[in-house]
Amino acid sequence: MKAVDESYTIVTKKSGDQYVSLCLELCVVAYGNTKRQAVQSLRDAIESYMDSLEGTALSPSRPVPVDVLHEFLRGEQSTQEPAKPMKAEVMMFAYA
Repeated sequence: MKAVDESYTIVTKKSGDQYVSLCLELCVVAYGNTKRQAVQSLRDAIESYMDSLEGTALSPSRPVPVDVLHEFLRGEQSTQEPAKPMKAEVMMFAYA
């Protein structure tokens, strides 16, 4: 695939003993034992996803549905509890 610079928004959260990262623009998820591992796993998953689209007419963009995002952010919290603050990071990915 031709090298392309894209910015993707990811949300990473602690879930049990692991960290989970979600790419909001592509609806791709990955996990790791540390935040760094979760982010690196997400980068690898995004690269694999983009590679799988090579040679197709499919658009890579498939934003996370709002209800899925709410479920991801809430996790094991009840809907009555206020959501815990989350950190969002903007990352650049280049594919060759």
